[in-house]
Amino acid sequence: MIKLYLIDWLSLALKFLHIIVGIAWIGASFYFNWLENKLQRIGNRDDIAGHLWAVHGGGFYYLEKYNKYPETLPEPLHWFKWEAYLTWISGFLLLSVVYYLNASSTLLINGSTMSPVHGVGLSVFGLGVIWLIYDFLCKSAIVDKTVIFIGIILACVTLSAYLYSTIFNPKAVYMQIGAMLGTIMTANVFFVIIPVQKKLVAACIERAEVSSELGIKGYIRSRHNNYFTLPVLFTMMSIHYPMVYSNTYSWLVLIGVFVVVVLIRHYFNLKGVGKAKNSLIGLIVLALLLLIFSLAPNSTDKVNMAKVSFSEVEKIIEQRCASCHSTNPTDDFFTVAPSGFVLDTEAQIIVNKDRIYQRAVATNSMPLNNKTNMTVAERGVLAAWFREADDE
Repeated sequence: MIKLYLIDWLSLALKFLHIIVGIAWIGASFYFNWLENKLQRIGNRDDIAGHLWAVHGGGFYYLEKYNKYPETLPEPLHWFKWEAYLTWISGFLLLSVVYYLNASSTLLINGSTMSPVHGVGLSVFGLGVIWLIYDFLCKSAIVDKTVIFIGIILACVTLSAYLYSTIFNPKAVYMQIGAMLGTIMTANVFFVIIPVQKKLVAACIERAEVSSELGIKGYIRSRHNNYFTLPVLFTMMSIHYPMVYSNTYSWLVLIGVFVVVVLIRHYFNLKGVGKAKNSLIGLIVLALLLLIFSLAPNSTDKVNMAKVSFSEVEKIIEQRCASCHSTNPTDDFFTVAPSGFVLDTEAQIIVNKDRIYQRAVATNSMPLNNKTNMTVAERGVLAAWFREADDE
């Protein structure tokens, strides 16, 4: 028990660190993207590409962007890299603690015959493969053919989501795809963006010529990272909202959301340079409405079944839910009731009937990974009881 208790604290610490460094990294990405869009371009100077005045925190700021590099290397020169590295490191450690350490319950689908070691191996394998595919495309002529490039990346992510949905539970699939995109982003920083910046610094010191392609190379990867941010953020949040991942085609829902949030990011990027169109807003709103209505739970029409007694409900709760949601859980992983949600007494069950319905009937997201094998018939009993209680 003390081991699982310490794992919970480790998970909390890693999640806290992951959120902090993630905010720092994504915040910097958003800021520099905004800065690039808002620069007042200077067309008659060879050294300065643009400048910007800003006011914040009670003071005025003046920023300039150089076409190549300044006359002398400034000291200190601030780099933005550890935010990215620490976000990935903390994220991978968190993935390991939450999903890899108890892979049979939290990573693999219920009843899987695959060994936990193989499941973890396939997860790590995906992190590397998606980067190799993406990097290959970026180094080819395809990167200049935007529509084709986006189509291939979307196809790769879609195929990955589908294949992982056949071996991982829905929550783990969402985390896996988010980790894959996060790996691309961090690898972009480590293998491309920072090396480009080091070459620029070296050129400044040596007073050497800088190829315009060098800056473009780093800019493209940075721009890609900007578009990946919202999909990655969504996967981090999605596990708290079962109406998104608890359905037959959860992998397809994930891709649908990705398309929508990328369009949102694209709209704001266009808005930053004064090219945004209202038609794009209409498309985004329409896509969101279609997504929301397609995920709506089934109608709660009355079914022809005998009146459900509370003892029937209590028995189901005791057999399928109480192993975790109890004052003294008997589950092999949860030593404390998740979210403090306890269903020991009749009063606790009744007062939480809406929550039970939402998780066990409307979204089928509980029991977690259906670890206790709640049947369709049992969910039907809970649905009938809920409707009867709601009609009273």
